[in-house]
Amino acid sequence: MGVEPIAARHDAVIERLVEAAQRDERIVGAWLQGSRADGSEDLFSDIDFGIAVADKDFDAFDKLVFVSQAAEVLIHAEPFPGLIACLLEGPVKLDFFAEPDSRVGGAPRPAVRVLVDKTDVASRIKTGWQPEAVTLVRQVDTILRATFQGGTWPVRLLRRDQWATYAFTEMSIIVGTIVPLMLVERDVRAFARNSISRERLLTANERREIDTLSTGVVRATADRSTPDAYRAHLGIVATLGRVGRAACAQFGLEYPAAAEAELLRFYECEWPR
Repeated sequence: MGVEPIAARHDAVIERLVEAAQRDERIVGAWLQGSRADGSEDLFSDIDFGIAVADKDFDAFDKLVFVSQAAEVLIHAEPFPGLIACLLEGPVKLDFFAEPDSRVGGAPRPAVRVLVDKTDVASRIKTGWQPEAVTLVRQVDTILRATFQGGTWPVRLLRRDQWATYAFTEMSIIVGTIVPLMLVERDVRAFARNSISRERLLTANERREIDTLSTGVVRATADRSTPDAYRAHLGIVATLGRVGRAACAQFGLEYPAAAEAELLRFYECEWPR
């Protein structure tokens, strides 16, 4: 079997970025972060590439010009200072971070893999970041509250004949609520991870369960079948109840059982048949 084309393009861009960083006297260190640093990457993982620039050169450093040495930047966004999110020729997805050298030893990061080190950057970068317990409690509490307060939406959307929006909201619960609640039991960084990548970190059994839930929604939507949509939604509620209760027990929260019970009565009485 040959090399996966996406993986080959990503490897080539990383190699060219490293070479450019080694040549550039303003850059004192370069590293990978994200999944390529913590060992959770696969052949399709994008690139999170960081650099440290000498303080005296940082303000004048042009991130786009530097990245263009690896590949043409087709389009980019700057969500916050220091980061450019790019689509490169290939195509290749790159998130490129730059910071002054004096900040390298600041707040800890989840993980890094140092590729260029001209000023002992590796010994100064702090790793092993994990969210504080109070943050995890708030995240679990918030996601459950947000999900249950919107629990009447499926009925309202189907009675309006908004099938596409119904499917979107159901998939949002599956991917945005159930998946991280499954994952947080063994990965405290679950809510900090890219929401698009969480599913692949689940166990095989968990992924089969997610596939079953999502398939039910897709089939109901394709057939515009409200009875099938009802069965699919009850499956979502049951799974949410199981993983939500487990997360509440793990973090010392009260599961919103009264809201769940009220919504189940509402579905039984008013779901469109």
